[in-house]
Amino acid sequence: MSAGVRAFRPHLGPVLVGALLGSLVAGRLETSLLCLAVALGAGAAAGAQPPPRRWFATLATGAALGWGLNLYLTPGSPLGGAWPALGGRHATREGLSLGLLLTLRVAGAFAALQGLRVAWPGERAADAAARLLRPLERLRVPVREARAMLGLALRFVPLLQAEARRIARTQNLRAGRPPRGPREWLQRRRAATVPFMVGALERAERVALALEARHYRLRPPGVAVGWEDAGRPPGSERQARRGGPAWALVGGSLAAVALLWRS
Repeated sequence: MSAGVRAFRPHLGPVLVGALLGSLVAGRLETSLLCLAVALGAGAAAGAQPPPRRWFATLATGAALGWGLNLYLTPGSPLGGAWPALGGRHATREGLSLGLLLTLRVAGAFAALQGLRVAWPGERAADAAARLLRPLERLRVPVREARAMLGLALRFVPLLQAEARRIARTQNLRAGRPPRGPREWLQRRRAATVPFMVGALERAERVALALEARHYRLRPPGVAVGWEDAGRPPGSERQARRGGPAWALVGGSLAAVALLWRS
């Protein structure tokens, strides 16, 4: 059995969604740790690989900023020791606890997203969301239209990222050297924004013309067509449907516990 087949675990998607929602709403260290542990375990079971270094850099930057703001802006008992006073405010024990809680919540959300990239690759996430929201079509909510837009966005985001990197490299080559300092970096980003937006609009126009020429029709949520089925192991959809309610109950229970146990 190949690695791709072993890593295909669509039934873990609801559990990862529950861990993601639970991490976002957790108000206690216990529930945030539980959501983080479930996200890491389900992501590992789904075959998720460690994220790139920029994920860790983003997580560390956000954690440091959130921890610092909570330390000095949250009222409470002052911390002793070598904690300095900033702007007449002292670091507090309550702020230290809230900073840890925020870090665990963000880490749990990141871990759940990394697992969802493997459990629901490509447009499977859009299909799953549309399947859950299908009853809203009776209230004239455009679920199929939203699913098509989200599916196109998921498909073209990697292309847009590659285009943005190519334009940034071209700007650096034209300048003859990498940017020096934050001011030049911002100038390069501003210079790359216009061609990137123009290219994105042109690509969107070509895609719209191609869809119109092929008489594209909105399909019901969860019905895969064409090349989307190529990488799916035999019986994977049947496996996901068979265990779907149980795993959805686990994910929903995890999110509900994190939401209700906030006091």
